[in-house]
Amino acid sequence: TLAKFTDVDRFVNLSTQSLHRLPPHVQQKFIRLKGRDKLPELLQLLKERPSSGGAVLIFCNTASTVNWLGYILDDHKIKHLRLQGQMSAAARAGIFGSFQKGDVSVLVCTDLASRGLDTSSVQLVVNYDFPDTLQDYLHRAGRVGRVGSKAPGAVVSFVTHRWDVDLVRKIETAARKRTGLPGMDSINKPSPKGG
Repeated sequence: TLAKFTDVDRFVNLSTQSLHRLPPHVQQKFIRLKGRDKLPELLQLLKERPSSGGAVLIFCNTASTVNWLGYILDDHKIKHLRLQGQMSAAARAGIFGSFQKGDVSVLVCTDLASRGLDTSSVQLVVNYDFPDTLQDYLHRAGRVGRVGSKAPGAVVSFVTHRWDVDLVRKIETAARKRTGLPGMDSINKPSPKGG
């Protein structure tokens, strides 16, 4: 493993600044592995998970990876839903609804599900593909351990490329120091008014 970070303090501050920080009560785990080892690692994670372990979001960077992974999970008899941007709006709404009701507890998705999805039942986020930006990581991590959830939850990220390691270091430093992620402070700040 590349690193493991755990913090059990309670998340209290809900100010705007904390929206750009990692929730301190959510475990962040990074697993360094080769691309060919991601699938066995994911299958092991899903099989070891207790049946009462809450919902799981598995993030992929492309629609084709979502579909491919879905076929593999079918082969392994792991019940899941798939959500990606090439689906019709009606199909996506149905999948959101089914996942939120708890009909199926595993959702394989693109970043489409990292914003606006009510995920109080999600206890595990898996970054099957490591996100391209810190902002994407923050949105994905924000799907677990939310207000109303019964457990703090965890984010497990598969780190396969050298260029991912730089983002991992920034995330670990921000989590350890309890600071905002670098470059996130400018997001959502009102732009200066002028003529």
